[in-house]
Amino acid sequence: MPVRNLHVDQPLVTDEELNALMGEDVPAASNTDTWFKYRNLFLLVVVTSQVIKLLFFSHLAIGNFELGTLDPQAFERYLVFRACFIIGISAFYLFSYLKNWYFEKVSLLYVGIAITALVMDYFNAYVYLSENPLQWMTGLIALRFMAVYCLWMNALRAPRAPAMPRYLWS
Repeated sequence: MPVRNLHVDQPLVTDEELNALMGEDVPAASNTDTWFKYRNLFLLVVVTSQVIKLLFFSHLAIGNFELGTLDPQAFERYLVFRACFIIGISAFYLFSYLKNWYFEKVSLLYVGIAITALVMDYFNAYVYLSENPLQWMTGLIALRFMAVYCLWMNALRAPRAPAMPRYLWS
């Protein structure tokens, strides 16, 4: 057995040796879910577009609803509150993903929040939809279901997330 010269800047055990010692024959890169970056990109686009719509074009969003006796200003404040809530929980999810800070648990929590928000929106907002933009809003609801599915897949495959250091596009 050859003797290795130990230097301060060299690890004592290489990655291959460590994998062999731990009984892992499969390289870590092949265990990574390659669709993670595409789901994250889709989620980023959905979140960004929803936040921009709710913050800067809330008056257009209100036009899709028949509020009746409800105060339009109160409904607009509700939409702005929802946008701030989306920004907050999305930043928490993104931080957890990028820093690998309990990402498995945070992603499951985020799926629960997304499903709860979708159900709450049905009772708080979608019941006031007008008949005219029904196709448009049906498309937006379908988009939200696709986002919940992507979140669910990320939560299920969180142990197979890209290796650290992670970036927004990895």
